[in-house]
Amino acid sequence: MQNVILQILCSFLFAVGLLFILLEFRTGFDRSFRFFGVSLILLCGMTSIDIWILPNTTSVYKNVFWESIYHSLACIFIPFSLWYLCILTESPFLKKVPLLILTSSIFTICFLGKLMIAIKGGKEYTTWAYEFIFLPYILGYVIFANYLILHRLQYCSKPEKKILQIHLAGFAVLIFGGLLDLGVMLNIIGETFVSFTVIGVLAFGIMGSLIFAERFLLIIQDRQTTFGKLETAYRDLEQVTALKQLGESTAMINHEIKNYMFMIAGNAQLLQEFETLTTKGKETVKNIVTSVERLTAFSEDILNISRNEVLREKTILNLPEVIKGTVHKHFPTKSSSFKFFGMEREKVMHGDWGKLEQVFVNIFKNSFEAITVENPEIKIRLSSTEASLLVSIEDNGVGADENQIQNLFKAFFSTKSKNGGSGLGMSITKSIVEGHGGRISAYSKNLEKKGEHGLKLLISFPIYAENIEAESKKKHPIIVVKDGMEGLPEIIRIFQNLRVNPTIVQSASDIKINEFPDGATIMVSTKTMAANFPKLSGFSKLCLVSLHGPNIYVLDHGRGKHPDVFSEEYVVTRMLRKQVPRARFKERQPSLIG
Repeated sequence: MQNVILQILCSFLFAVGLLFILLEFRTGFDRSFRFFGVSLILLCGMTSIDIWILPNTTSVYKNVFWESIYHSLACIFIPFSLWYLCILTESPFLKKVPLLILTSSIFTICFLGKLMIAIKGGKEYTTWAYEFIFLPYILGYVIFANYLILHRLQYCSKPEKKILQIHLAGFAVLIFGGLLDLGVMLNIIGETFVSFTVIGVLAFGIMGSLIFAERFLLIIQDRQTTFGKLETAYRDLEQVTALKQLGESTAMINHEIKNYMFMIAGNAQLLQEFETLTTKGKETVKNIVTSVERLTAFSEDILNISRNEVLREKTILNLPEVIKGTVHKHFPTKSSSFKFFGMEREKVMHGDWGKLEQVFVNIFKNSFEAITVENPEIKIRLSSTEASLLVSIEDNGVGADENQIQNLFKAFFSTKSKNGGSGLGMSITKSIVEGHGGRISAYSKNLEKKGEHGLKLLISFPIYAENIEAESKKKHPIIVVKDGMEGLPEIIRIFQNLRVNPTIVQSASDIKINEFPDGATIMVSTKTMAANFPKLSGFSKLCLVSLHGPNIYVLDHGRGKHPDVFSEEYVVTRMLRKQVPRARFKERQPSLIG
């Protein structure tokens, strides 16, 4: 009965090995699947000899023959197993695998030529070559295979660490079984009903199959994420291609437009100076001049939007001075409408003063055009992280609906087309911000359904400093749980805009309190929170996340009864700013309920 179970398991693992080989050939996901499949089939071949053939051999000559085949398969297994281990652990030893294949081939020939196992006096025995060359070779393989895994464990990510740890356990069982079999061959251990390697192979095969099945799922998830990024990049590329084509012809078109506009404007000026015109005629000439000015400005906007490139020449400037200077220079009569926050200290960055001034002129102009109340108000708030500056510009205008928010930065999209709007102002603004290495996002207060109207623009600029690269790569005390998390790509985009790197885990069970700094913020969906309340309630900083319409909302327990829109401003002011320590969630339950 025991033998039948082993035979069934061996056949199953042989089929699994074939499946991994076919899977890799069909999909090309990862070569390690192919070599693991070959390794598994070779191990199953060795096991087949143990449980099907050797127990039924009656001749010592047949026994030696099949023992030689068994060891030959073991010799072939060694390079293939190291091959997939080198891929799995990203080891530079991968380049040496062909040399290992040659060495194993020599050992295989020696076994088939009966130079390792021979017959003397009607009994089977191992030669000196087996004991002094092959056994040290096996020992070196065992040590090196474990070294590859243990060395990689020091630097790998959490999902990969789990895979390698299980693999290490399976490999240890396999090696231990092989060592016990060597003891049987050397008459150190008495014979059993089945080879110890059989048990080791089956344990290793089952663990390895589970490992590679999980690895396959991780690869699929990564491919799906990458595919989503490619879709976004493709849409961006389509826009860039259109702008590139536009830019290639813009210079020539702009030159021709200027020539004709110069002629029209000149003739209009002559009419005004040398011809006697009626009141209606004067009004007509004035309209011609106005139209010429608008068309000239439009051609300049087209030229500007086609120049979407990273700025090469940047100077050190104080961002509060740029913003306040723009207000005093271009909106002197409306300066009382501006409210400034967080601009008492210098906020230094690298950029082009003139282009940044154009950005704020476009934004402030749009805000005033959208404000219909008697007391216009534009709030400008400046905050910062160690890697970014964040400008928040909020008005009390008419705001925007979901469709307008989605198309706000697209070229030629305008809600003022009937009033002469070209729809290029915000597109140019986005182009200049991105030319500075920054990002711009828009949020409408109308969509929050709090009875408020208006638009909020958030602009993030990088702080160029000596340690900016190190700052942008370090992990921040924020943990995002992927399970059930709607709007995850948007959450990641907001973090990336600020060069903030959260730790992303698959499920709540992957969170280890001792592996994260004290006071880390946990972002979790409401569904996951409900399913993992006992575990997550122990964290003092917990944000419940939900998606409603175009906005992502977070409810930070203990700091408010109403959800807030998740944005760059929320990350800077609520998640990265040091807060006074709060009681843990369990301790706050009575006050929350009350």
